[in-house]
Amino acid sequence: MRFRRRFAVLVAFSVLFVILGAACSPLQVPPEPSPAPPSASLPQTPSTPSAPQPAEWSADGVITAGEYAGVQTFGDYEIQWTSDGNYIYIGMKAKTSGWLAVGIQPGTRMKDADMVLGFVKDDKATIYDFFCTGDYGPHSPDTELGGANDILEFGGKEAGGYTTIEFKRLLDTGDKYDISIFKGANKIIWSYGLDDQSTQKHVSRGYGEIEL
Repeated sequence: MRFRRRFAVLVAFSVLFVILGAACSPLQVPPEPSPAPPSASLPQTPSTPSAPQPAEWSADGVITAGEYAGVQTFGDYEIQWTSDGNYIYIGMKAKTSGWLAVGIQPGTRMKDADMVLGFVKDDKATIYDFFCTGDYGPHSPDTELGGANDILEFGGKEAGGYTTIEFKRLLDTGDKYDISIFKGANKIIWSYGLDDQSTQKHVSRGYGEIEL
């Protein structure tokens, strides 16, 4: 009988030991997921800055950036221009408080030049549509020769020792005393004086061209 009891006790301890050992076994921790590969980034297309828009033309006697497409400088005289295919817009500026002028397509010297002359006096701009009939003048208003004044808009200002005149006319006015301005190079004659009187002789003049 004692042997049977001891054997039963030994079996009971063995079963208990197995149960406890199973309960104390280490927990199975699931493996950490592998990090996902970085997603491929699409190439970035550089943004293209918007092209600056040309400034709107205004006959206010102030030449602003982008208002004109072309520019030529002759010492203290500067001329700028642009065209929309029907009209030409011109701004001329000189270091003077007197008149300034531009002649389109001169022949010899001043002869046959279609001239526009302007000045500013008492903050008021005055402009003339002239035609020159001789090498050194005279230059008379188109209206006195049987033509018309074909300057459609104009303005001017004096500031900082400079005078600026702006004006607009048709490329082809149909006036016999106006010379048509065409696509390509157009010869010009330019000048300015120190007085507001258009009859006063220029102090500087020269030749050049504007290209549409």
